[in-house]
Amino acid sequence: MLPPVAALFVAFFWVAVPAILLMAVWAGVTAYQLLFHDDALSLDPSARRRAAAGESVPVRLRDILEDERARQSMAEPASGDGPAGPPAHPLFDDLWLRRN
Repeated sequence: MLPPVAALFVAFFWVAVPAILLMAVWAGVTAYQLLFHDDALSLDPSARRRAAAGESVPVRLRDILEDERARQSMAEPASGDGPAGPPAHPLFDDLWLRRN
């Protein structure tokens, strides 16, 4: 015996309406964060000193990329017979090791 049509509509709304409301709240919060993002934090010079002293400090992606640019600018050019391809990026190697 099939339930009445009204019961099917009520069950659908009990499931669909909360899911739609949650997705709408999630989309609204995401849009707000994209439009009104927090200001970037200023570079804390004590963080580099603490890292040099051996303490653990939080690292941002910007810090990693700045270190990589500095390391690549100081690297010596590779000598070889043929044209050199682009150097392998250490972040890709790290990602590959973590993935596999």
